[in-house]
Amino acid sequence: MAYNFKKHIFGFMDMLRFSKMVPRRREIFAESPATPLPSSYKVNETAQALHPSKMFVKVAQIIEHAPDVKTFVFVPDGERTKRLAGFRAGQYITITAEVGGSRVTRAYTLASSPLDAFDRNFYKVAVKSAGILSDYLCTQVRVGDVLEIGEPSGDFYYEPLRDRKHVVAIAGGVGITSLLSMAKSVAEGTEPCTMTFFYCVPKAEDRMFTDELDALNGDKIKVVYVVEKGKAEGCEKGLMTADLVRKYVDCPFTLFMCGSDGMYGYVKKEFEPFGLRIKDVHSSPNGVTDRKVTAEKTFTLTVHMRDKVYTVPCRNNETLLVAMERAGIHAPSKCRAGGCGFCRSKLISGEYTAAENRDKRRIADFRFGWVHPCCIYPESDVTLEVPQG
Repeated sequence: MAYNFKKHIFGFMDMLRFSKMVPRRREIFAESPATPLPSSYKVNETAQALHPSKMFVKVAQIIEHAPDVKTFVFVPDGERTKRLAGFRAGQYITITAEVGGSRVTRAYTLASSPLDAFDRNFYKVAVKSAGILSDYLCTQVRVGDVLEIGEPSGDFYYEPLRDRKHVVAIAGGVGITSLLSMAKSVAEGTEPCTMTFFYCVPKAEDRMFTDELDALNGDKIKVVYVVEKGKAEGCEKGLMTADLVRKYVDCPFTLFMCGSDGMYGYVKKEFEPFGLRIKDVHSSPNGVTDRKVTAEKTFTLTVHMRDKVYTVPCRNNETLLVAMERAGIHAPSKCRAGGCGFCRSKLISGEYTAAENRDKRRIADFRFGWVHPCCIYPESDVTLEVPQG
């Protein structure tokens, strides 16, 4: 079947304008000033300030709480980094360093408040010597050293649209850092809630940041020290219990916890009588560590990264990410707990087992073979396609 197309005057005008396009462009170019275009734009500068891929900081101060526990105060190095990125109270940064031929990245929660970064331009983290990078920081790093860190990340923070107006915070040992940041934020008025802060330690002398915590006690925050062993004036004795919460809290609350996985399991069971909703319970994730195996085996891990291929040994008790780091491969890493997806990689072949309760991939990732190397252990030779870190 043939179609007859009618000619319209508007179509003719379009053709006329099109024929004049090139001459008109030449006129615009000739009329334009010879001033060079800006090398940077405000929107790009703002995006870089808010979300830098990495920052370089100088160690301004080191505070020793115990031989194996230290607090580090970081400020911009002044050359590659001028301003520290803002963050939400409860978030973490990553620290990356070359240790013994391995490029190692670990996550550390911030103990300073968001205003410390925004107004005073410093971060504060507490580190317990309990791993390759933590040992390095506590024994090798000195005031004046420069370190590479990642932007603040994580979803462990107070959200007014989700959380109740009162927060029960339970910190265990060094796990105080993220909740201390949150408490400071509440005291400063940047978080619209009140808080009852339970700080649980084995012995009274294990407490950290007591001066800062005592200074926070007031209308918005009540600090309660819970000491398991021995006697300590002004402290509750024993373990954290539901009765202890009833003693200090008489309103609906959202629970925030930071400590060991064992503490999380205990507190959740102890708090069952409160009938808390799933969205009322938040725990700061701990990084996945080596697993216990009945028989140690070593497999071959093949890593495709852009135009390079690496072949490295991988023990069956360590995660694929640890094997890559041990071999000096610059693999992406952030939370190391299976949640953020920053290390997301394509599985080409091989069998694996994911760490218990840490496999938080999307349904599509399971279907199309994407994995998080930070939380899976090899059960055979494995081949991965990994993004550049």
